[in-house]
Amino acid sequence: MNPNDFTSQHFEIAGFIREVFGYMERFKGQLFVLKIEDDLMSHPLFPVLMRDIALLHKTGVKIIIVPGTRNSIDAQLKAWNVETKFHCGVRLTSEQALPHVEQASLGAAQHIMSHLTASGLRGIQGNWILARSMGVINGVDYMRTGRIERVQKDTLDQLLNEDFVPIIAPIGWNKIGHAYNISSTELATELCKYMKVGKLFFIGNQNGIKLGGLVTGRNTKYLEPTDNGLISAMDVDQAKELLELNSDVLNFAQMDYLMNAIHACEAGANRVHLLSGEFQGSLLQEVFSARGDGTMVYANQYSSIRPATMEDIPDILRIMQDYIDKGFLVPRTQESISEKLSDYVVYSIDNSIHGCGALHEFEDGMAEVAGIAVGANYRKSGIGDAIVRHLISVGRMKGCKKLFLLTTQALDWFYHFGFVDGTVEELPKTKRDHYNQKRKSRILMLPLEK
Repeated sequence: MNPNDFTSQHFEIAGFIREVFGYMERFKGQLFVLKIEDDLMSHPLFPVLMRDIALLHKTGVKIIIVPGTRNSIDAQLKAWNVETKFHCGVRLTSEQALPHVEQASLGAAQHIMSHLTASGLRGIQGNWILARSMGVINGVDYMRTGRIERVQKDTLDQLLNEDFVPIIAPIGWNKIGHAYNISSTELATELCKYMKVGKLFFIGNQNGIKLGGLVTGRNTKYLEPTDNGLISAMDVDQAKELLELNSDVLNFAQMDYLMNAIHACEAGANRVHLLSGEFQGSLLQEVFSARGDGTMVYANQYSSIRPATMEDIPDILRIMQDYIDKGFLVPRTQESISEKLSDYVVYSIDNSIHGCGALHEFEDGMAEVAGIAVGANYRKSGIGDAIVRHLISVGRMKGCKKLFLLTTQALDWFYHFGFVDGTVEELPKTKRDHYNQKRKSRILMLPLEK
């Protein structure tokens, strides 16, 4: 094994461990709502998913589970030779079908309850959803299909504080005890209106939304896919734009996810995640990593580039160290960074630092792009690109005439930002006087004057 590869692996592992501890502290006491599709319940890895949910709960996260029930209901109705129809994706629930719908829904909840018990958690089922009939809409009678009227928040809060995991089957009752079949997706989304939800998960057999083949616009053209082509994260405005531009490209499940993710964020959820339960550890990876294994829609600021502070210096040094060891960057010290701290920016994801860079101003209207570094786990995430583009914009705002940089091994990467080869003689005098002839860094230039 190449010693540099060994070192990088250690940086990556250490970075991931730090990230996990940071997220454990951040999410302790928060409420996560998990909608779990019932077609996962027969998957060989379903017990592993439930065990991961138990681990999540044991870190101090509060959990509510909403079972998806469409496949269970279909199987139950087929067994009893009862037919139902759908209109715009909504099941028209007849009086004859309702008892079978209830039985299938409660059976899915009971299946989850059994696995929670086996994992050492205290699951609980109950009647916490008030519902009303959807009635007749545009001539279509929805019969015993209902909408959510109210969620009994106080009862759920009490159960959560007593360390229970409520399992809420998508059946609601009106004030005189009539039951209604309600959408499990709507139920999971509506909970965000009544409860203070940190994260809402839609866990099924899709591991997210792929960027390839989608039309992008003003808000979405800079989305960066992960190694497997997925959109890792997008804000509500980007989700709305993708829906608007790709209504004939996205499948029903993807459109349903995006619409409900938007509604949930607007209702108060901080994050909404779409991920597959068919991959081992996908839930934990999504929770304890800023990258994750699925697609996330976020309501508040998820990632940002901001000026560095004194508290960021240890993280800047940590991120740079791997680059220094490989000879990509010259060594920095806490003192040298502190002296020019106002030149530095950091890329923050959920209040964790994963990238940095600096723009040092020189005479003659020139400035140096320097210290670009990205954490080992995020080097294919577009963070480095975002930092360089940001520094170029800062240079323009400051009225710089030309930017320059010194690099030994990243020539091709900087070329795609518009940098071109330069010479030592083109450097500002104070930089030229300190040029390291032994290191022989290549010099790149980017004119900013129009």
